[in-house]
Amino acid sequence: MITAKPGENNFLNQQIPRLNNRFLLTFSRDDTCMEYFLCNRHTGKQISKTLIVSHEIFSGSLYVSRFYPELYRQINCKYLSAACFYLMVHHAANAFQLLDTCRVNLETDKAVFLQFYARLQDFNFYIRYARPADKVCLTGSYQQNTLYIDLDEIIQPD
Repeated sequence: MITAKPGENNFLNQQIPRLNNRFLLTFSRDDTCMEYFLCNRHTGKQISKTLIVSHEIFSGSLYVSRFYPELYRQINCKYLSAACFYLMVHHAANAFQLLDTCRVNLETDKAVFLQFYARLQDFNFYIRYARPADKVCLTGSYQQNTLYIDLDEIIQPD
């Protein structure tokens, strides 16, 4: 179940149920690493298997080492990658018992940052430093918002 106060985080209120109605997000945990799998809820066909979040123990942060949900190949899935990203980070932060304001780090192409990560308002991503070949290292912050998400209903063990 997903609930929130009226008018708060309307984007996630709309997109998470859309994602949940069409896709199933499962996970497998190996110590400080969570691997997520995105499948079509109706056919069982795996859409993506390259979704990995790790807990950086010493810094108390999350590192998204792979996020390629492949949702752009599906019909009518605009904005669902953002919902998927939020759910993964929310789930990993809870699983690793991280504080409400832990950092989220990742490396990506500069163009992907501008087209996707910079638009994720819940994380406030910024370029921490540039890397060769138009790569950038990003840092953002995870803050649990007012949504109540029953993760056991949405994200299931593999």
